[in-house]
Amino acid sequence: MIRRLLTAALLAAAVPALATDYGAPISADAAPVPLAQVLADPDAYKDREIVVSGRVAQVCQNKGCWVMLTDGDAAARVMTQHKYFLPKDASGDAIAVGTLTERVLDAEQAEHMTKDAGPDAKPIEAGSREWRLMAVSIRVVDATP
Repeated sequence: MIRRLLTAALLAAAVPALATDYGAPISADAAPVPLAQVLADPDAYKDREIVVSGRVAQVCQNKGCWVMLTDGDAAARVMTQHKYFLPKDASGDAIAVGTLTERVLDAEQAEHMTKDAGPDAKPIEAGSREWRLMAVSIRVVDATP
């Protein structure tokens, strides 16, 4: 039993994570800040380019032009601005490079985002506030083989 567990642990450690970059290349020395840390003090990061880490929780099901990045209870919509697109089934840990802004969604935007999120998504209400990262690049790390 212990031998099987050790073998499984060694094999899991030997499987490399697959990282895919979308948009501009991400520097190897980029030092991401966890999204929860950024949103704990957003004024310290707002309106300037930052590198953020989190987990892909949702992807635009229309074109793949945005992802919801989460870190615990913290969440931000990472926008590609239609300069590049992610697969609609993208998942895993992610690093995004972009400018953090706060947005209040009007009725049209809320309806649009709800529709793009897919049929099972929770509706977004007009007047909702959300943090957005206008991203020049996103790296998704998928550890599944």
